[in-house]
Amino acid sequence: MTRARIIATFIVAAIVGLLLVFAVGVEPTFAIAWGVLAGVFVLCAQLVIPDDPRGDAPDIPAGPERRGTAISRMAWSLNPRTGEAGELITRRVRAILRHRLRRVGLDTDAPADRSQIDALLGAGLWTRMTTPGTKRQDIEQALEAISRLSPDRENQ
Repeated sequence: MTRARIIATFIVAAIVGLLLVFAVGVEPTFAIAWGVLAGVFVLCAQLVIPDDPRGDAPDIPAGPERRGTAISRMAWSLNPRTGEAGELITRRVRAILRHRLRRVGLDTDAPADRSQIDALLGAGLWTRMTTPGTKRQDIEQALEAISRLSPDRENQ
């Protein structure tokens, strides 16, 4: 708020008050109250409301320690109440599992390899990983299978 706007507000309030006292004949107390009200309206009319509600908020730079990581987003996609895993973590674990199975020579899209995949991962794990409603236990089993299929374990 600039000084000129505040002075203009006082001038409008005084003019309204004086007009009410001398032109209309209202008691001075009421004229002052109506003048103050007119001044408030003038002040409110001059307010500039930014389009962005955070326009006047302080700019706090988000450093790497405050930024969400892929691991934290995947952890938040696990629902502890229902035990279901979100699509984010399921998709990521499924991609790693598919990659590890390709290293062994198994294609997840080939129906002929389905029995070998089930024998390697566990009965029905790949099916549960590709259908909605994947549970936390399925993710844990898939992570164990990924560690069993890791290249470091193949060399040992």
